[in-house]
Amino acid sequence: DLTDNQLVTLPRDGLGGLTHLKLQGNPSLSEPFTKESFPKIRVLEVPHAYQCCAYGSCSSLFKMSDQWEAEYVSPEEEDPHKRPMELFPGHADNHYDLDADDLQLDLEESKQQPTIQCMPSPGPFKPCDHLFESWIIRLGVWVIVLVSVLCNGMVILAVFASPSYLSPVKFIIGSIAGANMLTGISCSTLALVDALTYGQFAKYGARWETGAGCRVTGFLSVFASEAAIFLLTLAAVQCSISASCTRGYGKSLSLGKVKAAALCCLLLSSVAAVLPLFSVGEYGISPLCLPYPILDGKPTTLGFTVALAMTNMLCFLTITGTYIRLYCNLLKGEFSAIWDCAMVKHVAWLIFTNCLLYCPVAFLTFSSTLSLFLITPEVIKSVLLVVLPLPACLNPLLYLFFNPHFRDDLRLLRQKGQDKGSYSQSCGVDDIEKSSYDSTQALVSFSDIDHIFETPDSLGVHPILNSYSFPPMTLVPCQQ
Repeated sequence: DLTDNQLVTLPRDGLGGLTHLKLQGNPSLSEPFTKESFPKIRVLEVPHAYQCCAYGSCSSLFKMSDQWEAEYVSPEEEDPHKRPMELFPGHADNHYDLDADDLQLDLEESKQQPTIQCMPSPGPFKPCDHLFESWIIRLGVWVIVLVSVLCNGMVILAVFASPSYLSPVKFIIGSIAGANMLTGISCSTLALVDALTYGQFAKYGARWETGAGCRVTGFLSVFASEAAIFLLTLAAVQCSISASCTRGYGKSLSLGKVKAAALCCLLLSSVAAVLPLFSVGEYGISPLCLPYPILDGKPTTLGFTVALAMTNMLCFLTITGTYIRLYCNLLKGEFSAIWDCAMVKHVAWLIFTNCLLYCPVAFLTFSSTLSLFLITPEVIKSVLLVVLPLPACLNPLLYLFFNPHFRDDLRLLRQKGQDKGSYSQSCGVDDIEKSSYDSTQALVSFSDIDHIFETPDSLGVHPILNSYSFPPMTLVPCQQ
């Protein structure tokens, strides 16, 4: 009995004759065991479930604890006539033809290979071979990683590098894209761990859970998901307040105030992500590095998960109520307060998709907490790996495909690059070609200037204006 010690390694010399060994409570003891380490072992209690993989069958359908314990039955409690039938299912159909010699041979083989009871047992959240057991989950995670990183990067580039006007709601959309990119990065870490430990995850599972890499991955995942929800709440509130302020006072919230509110959202997300590092919750409860009470974790983990789910549901209720009030005001004909209907519609699509995708996560959290429904661990793992980070993949696609501002920003960025190239090539040229921007923003027509050029020479205006060049410019008026 070596439970609750500080063992880092376990010497094998002199322990070959052990039949019972208890090593629980030694989290630093993560080395894998083999059958040759303890040839006569019957009961083995280890700190990590991965160390039981050598003593049980590892397949896509893992055996749970009660099934492992059911296999360990003493010979006195078992009927000797039923034992060979259970151990050798190939003889189940033709057991009437089983002669005495075959029965005696089967009994001797079963005595030579007794069943070993090893705890805790592996499972979907403690896999032996692969972190992602299914190829569907593996491909889904890689698709989410690639789409979220690339598309959110395009959104960030279009929002913050474009020379167009950066409105407050557009700044929030770019910040949400940054949070979604962090979600893609955390998912890419899990995908890389699955690829690097393919087929032999049991050798590295314990070290991955207890290492700093798992804590960093969990921190990024929680921080990114909470930041996206808080920023989405800020976007909804900002649209509603801007409409009210514009209608009542003739001005909306400034960009500086919105930046300060976004900073507060990031600070709240950081606090939520830091709490599991101080034993309020737990990141290393599973190789997914998420603070969810998947297994028999600490009570603080359950409380942290419930508090996180309640906070997110409160945010979504606030978002829904705010936008219902905003649309009710719009139905009354108060469209003059909304200068950018495209961004208001885009925020509405973000609210709908994020609320819809968060429903399975909230349902699993409360059903597992209250034990309302029996949900298999395979389903829970699929939801946490695919459904939970899915908003980070869909949010940028909604902006890239359905928001006209992205096409405008992309055109302006292309025009900006062309202008820089033409300026470097024609630095000493006097004549500068005129250019125009085709955008949803209103453009100023310079047809009046042509009338000035058509004035008589007697006024003395034409020679003066010929010595000046009029560069193109874009004005951004308010839009309905």
